[in-house]
Amino acid sequence: MIAYNSTAAGNDAAGTANGGHVTGNPRPWASLPAYRAQLAGGGEQRLVRHLVTALGDYFPRSLLINYYVSLKTNPFVVLTGREGAGRTALAAGFAAALVGHESGQAITIGSDRWARRSSQSSYYRGIHERFGVSQYLETLHEAAAPENSGKVYLVLLKGLTADELDLYLNRLVRPGRHGERRLALPGIPAAEQPLLPPNCFVTATMHAPRGAPPLELDVFQHAGQIAFGPDLRRAPALSALPLPPVGLQRVMLRAICRDPRQARARLAAILGPARMRRLGPSAEVVRLLVEGGASIPRDLNGTVLPYVANSFDEEGRGLFDPFDAWHNARQAYDAQMVQRLLWRVNWQQRGLRHRLADMLRRY
Repeated sequence: MIAYNSTAAGNDAAGTANGGHVTGNPRPWASLPAYRAQLAGGGEQRLVRHLVTALGDYFPRSLLINYYVSLKTNPFVVLTGREGAGRTALAAGFAAALVGHESGQAITIGSDRWARRSSQSSYYRGIHERFGVSQYLETLHEAAAPENSGKVYLVLLKGLTADELDLYLNRLVRPGRHGERRLALPGIPAAEQPLLPPNCFVTATMHAPRGAPPLELDVFQHAGQIAFGPDLRRAPALSALPLPPVGLQRVMLRAICRDPRQARARLAAILGPARMRRLGPSAEVVRLLVEGGASIPRDLNGTVLPYVANSFDEEGRGLFDPFDAWHNARQAYDAQMVQRLLWRVNWQQRGLRHRLADMLRRY
């Protein structure tokens, strides 16, 4: 299949439209209305608890929060690691937990790897690219419709090569100075390019290559990267996950902060001016990144502070650590430092890359 939709057509099985009525096939969880009522309309702390309830048997809590905060912050999130490490399972499980696996709001577009083995590789790869891009743009158009403004759309670009990542991450979309994302259409000035709908979130999975030229690694410059180790126990059965509570999609959409200026103001109100001046990466993260050959930019706050701000809920409580705002901010800063700079670490230093990923899980 060239490009496919991973979900059956449905009418918002997540329950964010149609007056809160839920549609879709009945499941065992459907007999527990108290569970949905308990979480319905809650804030991000309840959203996080729902994710941990649904997926905590398969993924660490810190990884689930890291992925959720990353989606709110970055134009794209790239999941790297070995085949079978759980990257696709995380993206699919998150989508099922938030929007339902029959809602039509979770879209998967596959790689053209199959076409590369064909004797007519160039022809089939061209067809695959046109169909994939067409479905991607159709999803953006559907997400931008006014009647869908309260729905979350999740696009999974599955098993892409570096060339395909470059198409979706750098050639089709350009992030702006204040966190906005615009389509890169030919012949239109940058300031007039159409904005991407803020309710559409893109995840890509990519196998970690044995070695990659620096130009190919540049595809990560506008993305957050989460590296996976080979420790996934099993993939979740999507049909067995609890139904998404009503209203959590709107909770996520209301909580997005991508403008560095707004992020700085929000963090100053939560942490205070003195701690804002001290906020930065831990010495251990800096040491490991430098050891791996990554150059540390002088000013990171423009890319890191929105993530840190997104790691707090509307009441100023941390998502990583609800009880210690300073610890939450430092953990979030380290997590985003690793995401934004991991692509600069030598790909051959796998042990060091795994140490960086494991260190974030220990918080």
